[in-house]
Amino acid sequence: VFGSICYPNAYDFLIERSFTFPFVSSQLGCVDTEEADIYFLIDGSGSIYPNDFQDMKVFMNEMISMFQVSANGVRFGVVQYESTPQTEFTISQYNSVKQLKEAVHVIQQLGGGTNTGDALRYMKSLFVKATRYSVPKLLIVITDGESRDQVTKAAEELRQEGIVIYAIGVKNAIKKELKDIAGTEDRMFFVNDFDSLKLIKHEIQPFIFLEVCYGRHDFLCSFQSEWLANTFRRRFQVLSSLFSSLYPACKNMKADIILLVDSSESIHPVDFQKMKDFMQLIVNRSDIGADKVQVGLLQFSSEPQEEFQLNQYGSKADLRRAISGIRQIKSGTMTGKALTFASSYFDEPKGGRPRVKQYLIVITDGEAQDIVREPAETIRDKGITIYAIGVLHANNSQLVEIAGSQDRVFFEDNFDSLTFLEKEILFEICNPEDCKRSPCACRNLPQ
Repeated sequence: VFGSICYPNAYDFLIERSFTFPFVSSQLGCVDTEEADIYFLIDGSGSIYPNDFQDMKVFMNEMISMFQVSANGVRFGVVQYESTPQTEFTISQYNSVKQLKEAVHVIQQLGGGTNTGDALRYMKSLFVKATRYSVPKLLIVITDGESRDQVTKAAEELRQEGIVIYAIGVKNAIKKELKDIAGTEDRMFFVNDFDSLKLIKHEIQPFIFLEVCYGRHDFLCSFQSEWLANTFRRRFQVLSSLFSSLYPACKNMKADIILLVDSSESIHPVDFQKMKDFMQLIVNRSDIGADKVQVGLLQFSSEPQEEFQLNQYGSKADLRRAISGIRQIKSGTMTGKALTFASSYFDEPKGGRPRVKQYLIVITDGEAQDIVREPAETIRDKGITIYAIGVLHANNSQLVEIAGSQDRVFFEDNFDSLTFLEKEILFEICNPEDCKRSPCACRNLPQ
């Protein structure tokens, strides 16, 4: 696919494509040129229950299945560690998905302590021995607890060798330590239990795909000069962290976004504040204005409640102030009634712009006490895209009924995880539908 994409500049490619990679590598670009050396470094200490260790193995196999594995393509290796590291298999040992899955399946947990720093130092020689020149080198670390030794220097030395590190923490992992390992929060992920690893699989995948394609300008047919290719490489190093500082808002985007948030009594006040923080992040990342992005906010519990309409506030400061001032309703969860209520807020009398892309972002922590399918279909029939975010005890079947597709459902196991989701939602919104159907339909995107 990438070989036929005609983007006028690197920014357009990165902005428009970063979060639309399909979830199966064979459907995605880079298939013919996909190359990477990827090691998993997994915690096998005694604090991990056997069934949790099995969940970690399932996660690795699902990640492996996403790539085109071959001796000259993407290669995987696994190192397990506790007090000391142990190579399960090197990246040159198996050259097919089937072989890799079988090798992962027979890995036995070591038990023992948690010396993550030693394990990181151990990885340096493995990468030196087996990696290929100019091929991306990635290390995915999974741990459930605090290291007994220092990790910062060992991780920094790996990164100085050009190795990109992703740190996944589970249960009692220390977030500061995860950041020290990864070198940035954008490559740090955290879940409360090993079963939830499957929930972050699709979150980490776009990052990995970007890294796998790093430095390859042959998949962009529009690169007219070496200068542009070099510019792409320099910018990619910054933009691969999801453009958080260099490109904070969706370029030239016009959209109406309504946030429909659960305000029921099942949500703890601390978690309600985290939901408000998430909404603030959405505002901060958007280019707010009457001719740009408009944001409206509705709450719901047993009854829906308007906070502000799409055209009520025209600046980020005013929107942030309004979000800060909302108060939790604390009653039941009538999501269907809230969806019916929300439908009219996209119409012109309430500030909607029907000729502009319109989005409804629903956030809920529990099961709806009424029917959601019909009112959600009514909204989608108006051409409005719905994203459904479920937290804690939300019902996935209902979330799919709301969004109309599992691809537009996001499930988080706690409200803290919302901070990792804001970028993914916005880049989904930034992506024109035509690009999803036919990549070269985007050849005329504005420069």
